[in-house]
Amino acid sequence: MAYSEEDFQIEIDGIIYEIGAANSNVQDFSRRHFNSVRENAVVYCLSRATDIAQGCLSLSKSNLLAALGMLDRGLLECLMWICWVVKADANAQTYRDLAVNELRRITRKNLRTGYGKVFDKVTQEDMTQEFLKSPEMQNIPRRVRIEDVAVEAGLERLYTQFYGAMSLEAHGSAFGISGSNDTEESRFVSLASANSILECINLVAENWIVKRTQTEISEIYRVLGLSRG
Repeated sequence: MAYSEEDFQIEIDGIIYEIGAANSNVQDFSRRHFNSVRENAVVYCLSRATDIAQGCLSLSKSNLLAALGMLDRGLLECLMWICWVVKADANAQTYRDLAVNELRRITRKNLRTGYGKVFDKVTQEDMTQEFLKSPEMQNIPRRVRIEDVAVEAGLERLYTQFYGAMSLEAHGSAFGISGSNDTEESRFVSLASANSILECINLVAENWIVKRTQTEISEIYRVLGLSRG
């Protein structure tokens, strides 16, 4: 399908508007005091999505389609996370602990394989095996899968229909698959996708922080131009 310069400009203007709105919201929300981790997690998701969307806008002006597609996928992840986080404080708490728990797994693997060591600061005795038996290394929650996040957030269709295919390029495993030779179409689709996804993320953040309401999944699908079926 052929897209005109006007078509591209509409999407460019749209994502510039959404980036501006997101930046304004991040600045506003960051000055507020929240008693719950949920609100802080929402602001983090919004801030991260804004950065990624700015990257999408920059890449849309080039023919770096693989990089644009990877950022588009990252933006879709942000939508899944924010829709999941906003549902419950427990989800937000789990989200906050993800990085620490992953660093614990990395540490444990390095110690088990011998690539890392733990020594007593005073005696310099090797305490690796003792540390591996400690609660910090033993009681690590299982990883949270993005597929589970999408399902629990009500966005299973987005994961099943789009995220899986987008992951092929992101993981460098798309070799052997004949892609479209229409770079303009690919560029337009990625840009339009980023625009609508960021609009959804803005909507979810504003509804929760400002109005204290959950965004209906049907509204997200409407913004994305999808029926929920």
